[in-house]
Amino acid sequence: MNNQLYLILFWMLASCGMPVSSLYQDKKVSVISAEKSEWIGGRAGVRGAVYIVKLKKNNNSVITVKTFRAEGNTIPFVQNNSGSTIIIRGNLPYKNGEDTKTADQMHAGVPVENSVPQKLNPKDNWIEYTVQGSQVPYKINISKFTFVVPSEEPAP
Repeated sequence: MNNQLYLILFWMLASCGMPVSSLYQDKKVSVISAEKSEWIGGRAGVRGAVYIVKLKKNNNSVITVKTFRAEGNTIPFVQNNSGSTIIIRGNLPYKNGEDTKTADQMHAGVPVENSVPQKLNPKDNWIEYTVQGSQVPYKINISKFTFVVPSEEPAP
């Protein structure tokens, strides 16, 4: 089987709550899901991405996430624990300079909606964590983020 088929199988099993590949789990935690959604701010040119990763603890130890890296960027995050599930929510704001240009600064023939040039490394996704009572850092890789379209409507 090729790698794409493994990834499809991985995400199907992960979305059903089934055990995931040993590449994306270790003895202490395993990745349940990894999602990314984009947002647009109230000012011109302000945009960003929200990353949500759900982990499952495989034992009763207390896990503390130290570093969250998504698509080559170190992301500021908030960790929420609920039973054996750990939810990591990170936000990466960025500014799109093309949105802040006025009409007379735009070149003729340029589309109105410009994509944001980002330097992303889709393979550089991981979480570093420690277990209570130990200072040894552990690292778990995240295969990729699933893009999720926000369901709410924009404010008027």
